[in-house]
Formats: sequence, structure tokens, C-alpha cells
Amino acid sequence: MKVATVGVMLVAMTVAAEARVTRIEITKRELFAAGQSFGATGAYEKVVGRFHGALDPAHPLNAAIVDLDKAPRNASGRIEYSADFYLLKPVDLDRGNGALLYDVNNRGNMRALAQFNNAPSSNDPTTPEQAGNGFLMRQGFTIAWSGWIPGLAANNNALRIDVPTATTAAGPIEQTVWDEFLFNDDKSTRGRLTYLATTTDKSRAKLLVRERNLAPPAAVPDDQWEFVDARNIRLLPEGTTFRIGMIYQLVYQAANPPVNGIGFAATRDLVAFLRHAVADDAGTANPLAEGPHVAINRALAHGTSQSGRYLRDFVYSGFNEDESSRIVFDGVNPHVATARTYLNYRFGQPNRIIETGHGFMYFPGSSFPFSYEAQTDPFTGAHDGVLARCSARANCPKLIHTNSSTEYWQTAQSLITTDTLGKQDGTPPDNVRIYHLAGTHHTGVGTSMPEGVCAMPPDRVDYRPVLRAALVALDRWVKDGVLPPASRYPRIADGTLVPRIEPAGGIPGLTLAKGPNRRIRMDYGPDFDKGIVSLALPVELGDAYRVLVPKVDADGNELAGVRLPDITVPTGTATGWNVRAPAAGAAGELCYLQGSFVSFAKTKAEREVRKDPRPSLEERYQDGSGYAERVRQAADALHHDGFLLDEDVTRIVGKAASINW
Repeated sequence: MKVATVGVMLVAMTVAAEARVTRIEITKRELFAAGQSFGATGAYEKVVGRFHGALDPAHPLNAAIVDLDKAPRNASGRIEYSADFYLLKPVDLDRGNGALLYDVNNRGNMRALAQFNNAPSSNDPTTPEQAGNGFLMRQGFTIAWSGWIPGLAANNNALRIDVPTATTAAGPIEQTVWDEFLFNDDKSTRGRLTYLATTTDKSRAKLLVRERNLAPPAAVPDDQWEFVDARNIRLLPEGTTFRIGMIYQLVYQAANPPVNGIGFAATRDLVAFLRHAVADDAGTANPLAEGPHVAINRALAHGTSQSGRYLRDFVYSGFNEDESSRIVFDGVNPHVATARTYLNYRFGQPNRIIETGHGFMYFPGSSFPFSYEAQTDPFTGAHDGVLARCSARANCPKLIHTNSSTEYWQTAQSLITTDTLGKQDGTPPDNVRIYHLAGTHHTGVGTSMPEGVCAMPPDRVDYRPVLRAALVALDRWVKDGVLPPASRYPRIADGTLVPRIEPAGGIPGLTLAKGPNRRIRMDYGPDFDKGIVSLALPVELGDAYRVLVPKVDADGNELAGVRLPDITVPTGTATGWNVRAPAAGAAGELCYLQGSFVSFAKTKAEREVRKDPRPSLEERYQDGSGYAERVRQAADALHHDGFLLDEDVTRIVGKAASINW
């Protein structure tokens, strides 16, 4: 009886695979990091290839994919696609921890090793140096990436997906669309369109420009711009540069929309294949299977920024369930991501930034709902939440949401934890933890803007130690039911989430932001709920959801959240916001995804000369050893609370002790 049951299960897996991943091609398989051994896990290998899928357009779980019914079908009535995949796996799978970590690529780029291993960025990690500190390997994770963004250029080993084009019996689908351009240099002479223009006749297009988000746009006269070809525009006379910091919008005609939403199904189906299938229908073995045994017993997902928004949308849109009614991801970590994504739309633009401090405020992807729990939209009466669909289907993942301060200022992070009018705190579900990484900015130790565009030096607080601890906590939560630390984020109830900030006045070198980016309601046309943006440009509806920001102390450092020693034992004011410099255009507007850092004076005498109200380093810590001891105490406290691992306590304390005062 048991043998028969196993046989039935294997047949079911094979049949299910035919409706999902039908074939895999392995193009490269080799040792990773020259065969280096990573702790108890041992050596790793990389497996690179391509997978082919076939979707049943009649399946209820595929009904959410916009225009899937308009895609061409094969002889079996299925819609085909193919995508790249990339795996890093233990050579001996039984020595791994049994967990698949799926890292959602960001614009085709693999980010997990940079985020968790402190490794240099690479889309083809090969060398020991590209393994970084080896954290994910020492933990025993199998790491997977795959393509999900249609239309990416085939360069820099970007992970790609090929999806069919939607059409109708009457012919190609054509529509008015728009692109937006914002250049942060004074050298750019061309703007590249997301879609090929069906005509370069300027009478069927218009170019608009404005200096600030809420300023009325002005039309660029026809004799001052032109199409270079169907993919590019330029200003005239030829060689004229686009003005730095100005927001340009081109409204034009495009045709043949790709069925972008397949990018959700492709991730769902690959992960289901890697978790459950022994082989594809041609007999090619699942790289994570050893004979009849699949080595993976749970799957986690991580996504940063664009890819974190993808994960929020993936769960919201019902893709965390495969076609055999199994959960896809047991645990999810959306990082520095508050909105969703402009993917599953006709003529969608998933690579678009959604509502930053300056520019890009019109694109879909930032509409209600915002919070994980279901809430009622006071403007429309709609009742919805990011986890509403998976709650109804009982397939929600455990979820740890991590964010920097930038998301409060530029992408309305507060709406994830409050009601839509910012009057009271919300109640995240029990399967959700939210950790605000106080005083950090969107890219962590990195920067997002060229030098000179932002008015102040960038924030350099490294939030990666908290990400490592959060991943370990998420895995334990999924595997063993061990609850992670309670959520930590600013709240209305305790006064740490406020409409505006008021640090001590007169901090030299600190230019205060005017306020957070507004979350304005937009009208995208009558078919928006069907994934069709039918208006040439959306219309502002005149009302907005209320956005709040974290309260700060007299030094300008945030009071609530997971406060790393950089914030509790500060050497300056670290913010998640910066403002544009006068020479960069739109002076004083929020500077794209970047924070700022204004250091303390070293001595009391220096502070008095600067007229800085903040105590100097000398007044706070006396000397370097006093500072290092305070850092050790702060790191130990975070370790005790579950927000730092042993190895990161050692790193942080060692770095503090090495500072030359």
C-alpha cells in the first residue's frame, strides 16, 4: 500500500509539472568558489540554465494574469514561456539546511550575496572573493534566482524571461502609453522608451516637462525635440542635453504588449518544481533531487526594493499557491519595499521606481491596499489587505518586513502600520513582523545618486547585520515555530510616528526636508481594475492618504525601531532622507533614495566654533575606548533581543575599537 501511494504521488508530480515547468536545460554546472568548504555544509556548486513553462489559461490561479487569455497557445492549449535560472547549492545536498532561499532579482541583478554575505555584486558569482563572508553557505541555504522581468536587455548576465505578446482576433493591441525620464547629470542627450513607438509622427505624441512633482507640466515645443527612432527621443538641436533634475514625460503610441504577469507565474512554477518534482517530463533531473528524494523541505524568499515590491504583489495577487494547491513560499522577507509593482498590467513597466521623493509619482503600483491586514479605504469603501487573498486560501507565508527610514520619507512606509488616514496604529497579523532599521537609508552602505546631486554627505549605516539575523529568525520560525522578536517600528500611540520632525535647531550642515512624499490618489481610467491604464496620463483626484515619519531626538536621530549602535552610540546625525542640491535642479526636493550624515564635532572647542548644538564626541565618550565600550554594550543588547548574530557583534565591536580618534 505504501509503495502504491508513493507511485501515485510521483505520477501526480509529473503530471503537475507538465502544466508548469515542462523542461529544464542546464548549460553550466561547476564548483563554486574553487571548491572552498563552507563550515559544516562543505563545498558548493553552481547550476545555470533555462526552464520552460506552460500555463493553463483556464486554471483559476492563472486568472489574475492580465491578457493571458490573449496570448497564443500551443497544441495542448497552453501558453508557453521560458526564463533563466541560477542555483548555488551544496555539493552534498544532505549537508545543507533543507531550505531554499529564492532571491528575487532586481532588474535582472542578483543581490543576495551582496546583502547577506557582504560580497561584491555579481550576476555570475564564481570566485572565493565573490562568496564574501560565506554567510548563506555556512548556514546551508540553497540559493535560487530566475528571470521575471520581460524585455530586459541581454547584457551583464542579467536574468531574463521571454513571454508571449497579447493580441486579438482583430489584430495587434495598440494604446497610448507614457514614459518618464529624470536625468541626474548634465550630459544625457537621449531618452530610451520602454516600448517601441508605433509611429514617430510627433502629431501623435507629446513631450512634457516640469521641475517638481506637483508643478503643472509644460509642453516642449515640437521644434525642440524629435524621435531618433522608434525606441529613442532627443532634444533639438541635436546634442542638446536634457536638463538635470527636470521631470520629462513622453506620451506616445505603442503596440504588442507582452503578457508581463507571467513573471509571477514563472517564479511560482520554478519554486514548485524545485521543491517537489524529481524530474521534468523529458526526464531531466531536478538539480535539487537525489534519486527519488528532493532535498528541499521549505522555501523562503527575499527581495530588496523593486524585488521586495514584487514579493508583496506576488502574495497579494494570489501567487503563493501552486497549481496543486501547495504553498510556494513558507517565509518571505520584503526589504525596503512599501508599494507593489507595475508588472501585471497591459504595457506595464516593472522596472519603474514607484513614488520616490522627486519624479515617478504617476506610475501604478502604489495604490490601496498598503497594510498587511485588511482595512477599509475611506475614499472608495474598498476593503482589502496585502494578505487578504492568501488568508482566504490559508496559504500566507510567515513574513518579516524590513525597512529603512527612506521608505517613510519617499514611499509612505507609515501606511503599512497605520490606518489610511494616519490617525491610529494598525494591527499587523500574527504571521507578520515589521522591523524599522532606524537611521538607515534605502541602499544601506551604498549610494544611489552621483556625487553633488544631494546636498549632504550620504548616510553609511550598515543594516546588513540585522538582515542576517532576520533571515535566521525567519527560517527558525518556518522550520521550528520559534517566534522571532516582536515588531519594532514607530507608532502613533507612543508618539514616535509624527507628521514632521523637529531636531535641535541650527545643526550646521543639515538641511531639513520639507516633509515626506505625499501619497496622492490617481485615476488611471475605468479599466484599471482589469490591469489596463487607459488614460493617456493619470489624473490627480485631489485627495491623499496621510503619511507620517519617525520622530527624532535632539541630535536628529530616530527614536524608534531596531537601533543599531550607529544610532544609539552616534558619531553624527544619520537620516534616511537627503535633499537635492541647488545645482542639481529642484533644489530642496527629496533626493532619490538617499540618506544623509552630518558628523559631530570632535571636541567641545570645535563644536563651539561651529555653533553646533549637539555635544561633541569628546563630551559624549571622553575617548575612543569609552566609545568602544558603549558600542559593545549596545551590540550585546541587540544580540540579546535577537537582532544581531554572534559574528556580527564581533564585527561591530571590532570596528568600533579600531577607530582612530
